[in-house]
Amino acid sequence: MEIYNIVELALEGLKRRLDPQNNLLIQGHQGYCEPATFLFERGTGQKEIQAIGEELGIVIPWDYEQFLLKHNGARLFMHPEYGGGMELFGLKQIHQYYINYDYKSMIPDGWYPIGTDNGDMLFIDSNQCQGRFSSYLYWTEMLFVDSAIELDLNFERWFERLMICNGAHFWEWKRETSDGNYRNVESSIENLKEYEGKSFTLKIPSNKGRF
Repeated sequence: MEIYNIVELALEGLKRRLDPQNNLLIQGHQGYCEPATFLFERGTGQKEIQAIGEELGIVIPWDYEQFLLKHNGARLFMHPEYGGGMELFGLKQIHQYYINYDYKSMIPDGWYPIGTDNGDMLFIDSNQCQGRFSSYLYWTEMLFVDSAIELDLNFERWFERLMICNGAHFWEWKRETSDGNYRNVESSIENLKEYEGKSFTLKIPSNKGRF
């Protein structure tokens, strides 16, 4: 019986939306739309995955393994001109960050990096890889692991939601307050006024005296 592979299904859904050049128009905050492009590396083999796990003494969970078998690294939701977006590492990059860049000495025991977005990092905690239904992902601003966000997700759930949210950092939304959100909106309004000559207000006209 075949295992229900959410990673593969999410990838298939994404690729159905891409044009022949692997581009996609995505919508962000406040109605802003921009193009995004995608780069997928060729997959690797189970022997290679097992070998690096043994060499580094880390656990590579089943769902992240499924991604590596399909694509040994990828760039997701990049701007065609400015880059950025989410980079998911292949085995060579994991080894490079963990050993060559000496991340091992800077992060908790059992952690290893599997992705980055503009310097912020996505980590797997090997200590929490206790089967398919476990949660083991952490997100850090740069390498500030002391303030890491515990995502309460495994890779396949995180990856599927990332596709649905068009690359937005959905795991940070629950920390956003109403005040913080509207401060950002006010900044956007000021930018529109300065650079595009458009004048908006957040204030809703009073309905006092109306029926």
